[in-house]
Formats: sequence, C-alpha cells, structure tokens
Amino acid sequence: MACKDFHACKWPGNLSNRDTSLALYFDLMNEKNQNTVKRIQSTCSQIITFSHFVPRQELCPEKRMLFYPNLPKVIGSDWLEDRIRSIHGVESSSFACHVFGHTHFCWDAVVDGIRYVQAPLAYPRERKRRMNGGETWLPFCIYLDGEFGAKVMPCYWSDYYAINPRTPSNMELAPWVARFYNLI
Repeated sequence: MACKDFHACKWPGNLSNRDTSLALYFDLMNEKNQNTVKRIQSTCSQIITFSHFVPRQELCPEKRMLFYPNLPKVIGSDWLEDRIRSIHGVESSSFACHVFGHTHFCWDAVVDGIRYVQAPLAYPRERKRRMNGGETWLPFCIYLDGEFGAKVMPCYWSDYYAINPRTPSNMELAPWVARFYNLI
C-alpha cells in the first residue's frame, strides 16, 4: 500500500517490477533524443536536466531513516544517473544542475560536480507536517538571468547529510522509525 507504483502500473510481459527491465526500457527511450542533446551541449554552457525519478541513492535518506524501507528500490536507477552524466559530463561543473522528484523529500546538494535539486509540492497532508512551514511553501526559481538560483532552504535531508556522513553499515533504526514500529 505504501508504493502504488507496483499496483497502479501494468507492463507488457517482458517488463517487470522485480528486476531492472523497466529502468533499462525507459532509459533507452532517451536514445532518440541524442542529436538534440548534442546540439544543446554544443551551444549551451549551462544545462538543467529533469527527471521524475531519483538518479542516485545518495539523494534519498538511508533505509534506517525511512518509514518505508523499500523506498530505495522504487525511486530511480543507475541508468538514470549514467544518462545525466552523459549530458553533463563525467567531471561536471558548476554549470550542471539536475531537478528530480518522486520521493517528496526537499533536497539541494552538489554530488560529484552536479547540483541535484528536489523542491516537491507533495501532498497537502505532507505539506502541513513540514518543518519549514511547508503548508504555504511554493516552487522556487532555480535559474534567472544566466545564473542558478540560491540554495533552497531548508532542505532537511540534504542539510543533514552535509554534516553527518552516511553510515550504511548502521542497521539501528532512527528513533522515529523505531517508535512507528513500536520497537522503543
């Protein structure tokens, strides 16, 4: 019930929610746009790419922090990150930005030279719970007059990981998750 993606979508027989076939299928749909991408790369110094899905695991809280620990399995793919790198370049620069969605976590961080931004509107009930007065929160400007906009503030999880290293070997549930499952 937590992830409608598995129940609301029906796929042809050769595609499955249980393996990487869907991610690869959708990534290959981008091949038809390669000439357009090359033209943009040759004429633009600043490129903003967009996706609904999350391109990197680092753009989602660790499993132990999540009420739904299987979320990382349905939010994105390595092919998406590879596609973004093919557009922005492997090294990237301060002129590279990718806007993504899907998880409803506000995020603004630079990872391996690309700025990744998520400014979700989310569902109304989620907006009411936000720590930054999210009930009246509106989309923000990411690019204006040849410049990328300032950092989105606050972005709880990207701010958290800016000062706290990821500890994937730590299996202890976050206190709010443990309380949710009545473990403390």
